[in-house]
Amino acid sequence: MMKTEGTNGNEIRIILCIEFDRRATPSEVAGLKSVLTNSPNCIHSTEVSGGFDLIAEFAAPGIGWYKNWLSELAEPFARTVDRYEINFVFERSVKRIVDEDAVWVPEKSGFRRIDNMLIDKVVAEGDYVRIYSQGQSWMLHETMKSLSQQLPPADFVRIHRSMIVRFRFISRVAREDGHWTAYLLDGTQAPVARSHVGQTLEVVRSRGRAFREVALPVTLQHEMLKLQ
Repeated sequence: MMKTEGTNGNEIRIILCIEFDRRATPSEVAGLKSVLTNSPNCIHSTEVSGGFDLIAEFAAPGIGWYKNWLSELAEPFARTVDRYEINFVFERSVKRIVDEDAVWVPEKSGFRRIDNMLIDKVVAEGDYVRIYSQGQSWMLHETMKSLSQQLPPADFVRIHRSMIVRFRFISRVAREDGHWTAYLLDGTQAPVARSHVGQTLEVVRSRGRAFREVALPVTLQHEMLKLQ
C-alpha cells in the first residue's frame, strides 16, 4: 500500500470522471479532452465506456491550485459535460507487474523495471527483500522463495536463506576457519550457509573451467571434486 504524496507532502491526487453531453459537438468534446489530457498536471487518462466517458488523474500542488483549476473548468464543463465526479486519492494499492525477464521495484512515482541480469544480489529484510543492482537498491514486499523461483537458476545461486547472488557477481569463494565465504564484486562478503554449500559448489563447478582455474582457491577445487 503506497500513500500518494508530493515532494513537499502537500500534493493532492485527483480522479476526475466525466460523462460528456451528447448534445455537445465533436469539436467541443475534443477540445475539452485536449485541455485536460495535455495539462502538465495530468498524470494519465483513459477513455472508457459505461457511466463515464473519460477518467483522468491529476496532481494538484495544493488545495488553492485545485480550487482555481475547478473554477477555470466551470465554463467549458457547462457547455460540454453532462455529469462529472471528483474524488481524492488517499491510498493506492497496485499489483506488481509480472515480467519473466525482470523484477519491477517500487519507486516514489511508480515502478522501475530491473532486468534479471542486472540484479547483483537479493537480501532478505524481515517481510521484505532488498534488490541490489549497479550500486543502487530497492525494497520489495516479496518473499525470498517466490523471488528465487522467478530468477533464472542458471544465473543465480542462493548461498544463504537470506541471500541470493548472481553467479557472475561472485569474485571468489573460500573456506576459512571451517566455513565457506562468498566474496562479492561490490567488496562485501557473505557466509555460505552449511545447508547451501553443496548447491553453491555444484553451481560453481558447473560454470566452466575458466572460473575454476582463475577464480577459485585450490581448497574449493578439491571440495568440488568430491561432488563428481
